[in-house]
Amino acid sequence: MTSADTALSLKPDATAQPARLAMLPLPSLLLEQGEAGPVIGSVNPALLALTGLSEAELVGQPIERLACRHGDHAGWGPLREALARSEAGCFELLLARGGGDSFWGEIHLAPLPAAADAPRFLGQIVDVTRRRDAEDALALSRQREALGLLTNSVAHEFNNFLQILIGYIDGLKRRLGDRPEPFIQRAITRSTEASERAAVLTRQLLAHSRRIAPDLRPVDLGAAVRAGLDRLRPSLPPGIDLDLSIPEGLPPALCNPIQLELALGHILANACEAMAGRGRVRVALFAIEPGDRSLQRPEAGAVGLIVSDSGHGLSPEMLSRALAPFATTRESGRGAGLAIVHGLMKRQNGTISIESRPGEGATVRLVFPAAR
Repeated sequence: MTSADTALSLKPDATAQPARLAMLPLPSLLLEQGEAGPVIGSVNPALLALTGLSEAELVGQPIERLACRHGDHAGWGPLREALARSEAGCFELLLARGGGDSFWGEIHLAPLPAAADAPRFLGQIVDVTRRRDAEDALALSRQREALGLLTNSVAHEFNNFLQILIGYIDGLKRRLGDRPEPFIQRAITRSTEASERAAVLTRQLLAHSRRIAPDLRPVDLGAAVRAGLDRLRPSLPPGIDLDLSIPEGLPPALCNPIQLELALGHILANACEAMAGRGRVRVALFAIEPGDRSLQRPEAGAVGLIVSDSGHGLSPEMLSRALAPFATTRESGRGAGLAIVHGLMKRQNGTISIESRPGEGATVRLVFPAAR
């Protein structure tokens, strides 16, 4: 017997409803007409196990009791409309468990035989979180591939123009380098500096587009991070306090120091904007001993760094797509930083992970293979 057949077999017998509901294998609930609209009349054990809520927490409450408070509550509109019209429907919504975490649930609603002024519904919920995660991962992979192809094309075109500019700047330096005029000397100096920065930007773009394999070598991560922060510190807002913690005895990391500094710069820029230019950033290095099964190469161990800020933090939904290209809590178009960091870490056989809660700041964790 299908779920639909089971739903139709639930006659309006109040004494038999809980027993019949408990026999259903899927997480199920009955919605009955309350004073302000449909409310949960009864639930089965499978639903209690799925949500982690007790029967007392659900019975007598509207179905929105299952909603995740950080979710898109506008998505519940079609479900309410279906209830008002006594129509069947299927709705995919972000739901909450009793412990506070969320999951994606597919809610199937079917009207049951009842009096016209007291409609009843059978609701069944299927946990589709794994399917959503797989779909999101596939979409993210396609976004990154498209961004990489676009970046590679732009970087090559930009490099062609840049080589022309560098050639003319070198010619001007040879012809006008001895001129004492301050304007000429300033123009040559500024043009040379700008061309050097543009060349660095081109290399960064090509590194992100994955068309240039990084030169990986054993690196003293503590020394590399300290040197990188010394160069990045002048560009930070004056209201940012920066702490650095480097334990003794760290093994060398297998990475590229230039791309390490690039990744660190993007992370610090994100942290500063999350704190509106005022707060504290903590950078701490750590070692993971050989044998840790969470590593791709557990026999070698790993070395990593953690960057924590005191900013506004991220909602669960924003956290789930923080590494997607152009995902941002700020104005549109300024959120490619962490996507670039993800690409850089992947090219160095490293990993990136993010932990955050609203109002509690964010922590970015980079892990590199140890060079042993």
